Amino acid sequence: MGKLERYFEDVGRITAKGVSVNRWVRVIRHHDGEINVVIIRGMVRQCSPDEVASEIRTALLAAVADHRRQYRQLRIDYFGSPVGAEPFTPVELQHGEWQES
Repeated sequence: MGKLERYFEDVGRITAKGVSVNRWVRVIRHHDGEINVVIIRGMVRQCSPDEVASEIRTALLAAVADHRRQYRQLRIDYFGSPVGAEPFTPVELQHGEWQES
């Protein structure tokens, strides 16, 4: 198996994780594309609908950023450069409102 085939296999095995701002929601995007969303018990009762949506959104964005970070690192590991794989930094991260965990 050549380098390129190994690279594509490794890209296909990426599992990304994200946690919401207030840690109410965790998202795991498995290598097969399946997405698991875990919501901490009590969130829906304690949070407003906008807060619930925000928690889910930030967890999903954190998972996307984690996937991009891993993908980018594979580009560096295999080819010595991240060209074509710019980091994904949601606006929330740029302004310091939340951080990946």
